[in-house]
Amino acid sequence: MNEKRLLDTFFEYVQINSETRNEREMCERVKKDLEDLGLRVDVDEIGEKFGSNGFNVYGYLDGDPSLDPIILSAHLDTVVPGYAIKPYVKDGRIYSETDTMILAADDKAGVSAIVEAVRTVKEQNIKTRPVEIFFSIGEECGLHGAKNADYSKLKGKMAVVFDMAGEIGTTCYTCPGQVNFEFEVFGKTAHAGLEPEAGVSAIMAAAEGVANMKLLRIDEETTANIGTFKAEGPTNIVSNYAKVVAEARSTDLAKLEKQEHDMVQAMQDACDRHGAELKYTTSRSYNPYKVTPEDKVCQLLEKGYKALGCDIHYVRSGGGCDSNIHNEHGIQSVGIGIGMEKAHTGQENIPVEQLNKTALLVLELMKA
Repeated sequence: MNEKRLLDTFFEYVQINSETRNEREMCERVKKDLEDLGLRVDVDEIGEKFGSNGFNVYGYLDGDPSLDPIILSAHLDTVVPGYAIKPYVKDGRIYSETDTMILAADDKAGVSAIVEAVRTVKEQNIKTRPVEIFFSIGEECGLHGAKNADYSKLKGKMAVVFDMAGEIGTTCYTCPGQVNFEFEVFGKTAHAGLEPEAGVSAIMAAAEGVANMKLLRIDEETTANIGTFKAEGPTNIVSNYAKVVAEARSTDLAKLEKQEHDMVQAMQDACDRHGAELKYTTSRSYNPYKVTPEDKVCQLLEKGYKALGCDIHYVRSGGGCDSNIHNEHGIQSVGIGIGMEKAHTGQENIPVEQLNKTALLVLELMKA
């Protein structure tokens, strides 16, 4: 593996503007890089489905057909602000030059490591298992690239997603599913000073509904939170409208479904008591997943970590990633740590050593 070339590639990638929904330049670049390496490359044009100008990139490297294919997965988009990034190295770590800008190690460190591993395979004529590369768009705005991907283009049944904090060895065996809620409560106006009893306060109904919900940490697998509680109006009028936006997460599907039911029921009961009308929507962003150390993808990862002298460390995640969607499509998939720290902030950084180890791990996973 060429460590200098890997660092140069990472620097080049992070300087390509690719904020979520505006990833096309990055898509075109990695498509060309994979084609230049002799891979068969395919794309889709699913960005228009969620307001992006980008496309998912699929790369294929033939290998020993007697071995199970591996899908190597990372995402091409970044959070905002992710433009005009100027990376530099200090004390063995890579940072963005300004603390008002992200570094974009999330997830261009993963992309760079995969590309460097493929370059090494090609240069050294290393024998591999069949390899499929999936670079997604729209991950940061709701896993939209993976959700809308053409899974007929992927034949493998195990995938590793290089997109987590934590050092090499960190392996997320479970990620939560997420439900989003939007509650609208309709009351009845009345003069608050002259005849308040003639009104129905949407604020009171919504507030009671929220107060009766189990929120924040429900148990070790389940959380819920209110993000928005909005009601505006003069103080002398009983409010006839309130809006509440919320979410719930759990790594257990049955618990997630119960939490969804309970939150809706709490709001409905409160509205019924106050004589208010409730309109609501719920949407499942993604389902939870769980894998075990006995699953093939974990066995392969353990072998790869061992080759690098690393121990596997299983963790539970509080957020979703493309692995959630891969698992929904029958692909055993886990997200793994690649060494990045403080992602989505101006203090984001990644040790050069961890970037190198990520590429070496990719290489081990590819080997026949």
